Amino acid sequence: MFKRIAIAYDGSDGSKMAFDKALELKQDFPETELTIIYVNEETQESTSFMAPGDTPSSIIIPDVDGTNAPFTPGAVDEGRTSSDTLERQSEFSKHMHNSIQQQLDEKNVEANVLALEGNASKTIPAFIEEQKIELLVVGNSGKSGLQKFFIGSVSKKLLKDSPCSVLVIK
Repeated sequence: MFKRIAIAYDGSDGSKMAFDKALELKQDFPETELTIIYVNEETQESTSFMAPGDTPSSIIIPDVDGTNAPFTPGAVDEGRTSSDTLERQSEFSKHMHNSIQQQLDEKNVEANVLALEGNASKTIPAFIEEQKIELLVVGNSGKSGLQKFFIGSVSKKLLKDSPCSVLVIK
């Protein structure tokens, strides 16, 4: 079986299904090294690994005070400076890391959790090659018709460009 598995995770429904499938693989093969990666994208078009009906603003992260607030990774809000945006991305990264770690702890699964910076469809294949990952697990993007034709999906790009096998979960 695969010795090194990575999950591309963004908190969307599709990536949550991929996360669950990868945890099943880890439980079936405990010797497998599991890495969960999420990417802080640099542009507003950060719709990586979105499931059908998801939008960047549908990613909800809990605020420190316990309320929930939508967050679009990489988006620059009007009136905010670039340092505000960087601070918000840092906040997103911390929340994403904590959320993933909490799920791992609840299921008693050991895994590495890493944040990458940049364009997901370029950063993830580079990471996979560098780390000698043997299987990448991703959620189906769910984009349809014209949008997929013009933009393409990150999942589709990862299938094409990944240096390892890719398992797409629907």
